Amino acid sequence: MAHPEPTGEAEEHHGSPWPVIIAIGMGVGYVGIVSVSIPMLLVGLAIFGGGLGGWIHQDLQRPSSAFYGAISAIESKFPRVSARKLGMWLFLATEIMLFSAVIGTSWTLRLRTTVLGTPEYGGEWVIPGVTPPILNVPLTGLNTFILICSSLTMVEALGAIERGNQKRLRLFLAATLLLGITFLSIQAFEYQHLYFGEHLTFKSAPFNVNPLYGPTFYAQTGVHGSHVTAGVIGMAYVTRKAFKGGFTKENHEAVELVGLY
Repeated sequence: MAHPEPTGEAEEHHGSPWPVIIAIGMGVGYVGIVSVSIPMLLVGLAIFGGGLGGWIHQDLQRPSSAFYGAISAIESKFPRVSARKLGMWLFLATEIMLFSAVIGTSWTLRLRTTVLGTPEYGGEWVIPGVTPPILNVPLTGLNTFILICSSLTMVEALGAIERGNQKRLRLFLAATLLLGITFLSIQAFEYQHLYFGEHLTFKSAPFNVNPLYGPTFYAQTGVHGSHVTAGVIGMAYVTRKAFKGGFTKENHEAVELVGLY
């Protein structure tokens, strides 16, 4: 009995080895973290980075298209949702859980030290702009405004490609990428100042500051910075693909997915 030839879409989404390589890299890196083995962690990161780079390079050679998965073949009264978009929403849900855990832990530690006065956590909690180490609140506010502006330019980019306007798509994607890089640069400057200027480290804090303030501060801002870093990498990908003419009015799912992130 003859079997039908696989479609180009099936080959595109199920014939690539790069997702498997990425998964292997993540697994090796996780084992390195659990076993406190720096060499194994570095090997995992190298495999992960190589797999990610290969996957991006492969995808840049193809035009953008939506992928609905096997479930699209089942009759349903509900509108079809792209498998990629569903996966992104699920991923964002896990990120909400992660951010909630990090912020909740910090809030609990602050409550125990400032309100309950638990003796084993001696020292004061930092009041931004008042107690050392001095946090630059105006600069942080400016950085937040920059991030908000990047959301606006990303919406404009998506609206442009939905109308088929390639020029505005490239303009606003490039603007979004630049704003993201600016945000990370300011955060790096803040870290440099706090670490070397104010001597706030992950293990210690200056003056009478509670020693737990450093790790909670860097954990919260570091997780957010990592999120933005991943977003900048995604923006670099879609911007490069946009300048190669990889998106059309009909097929531009990658732009929407990076916008969601």
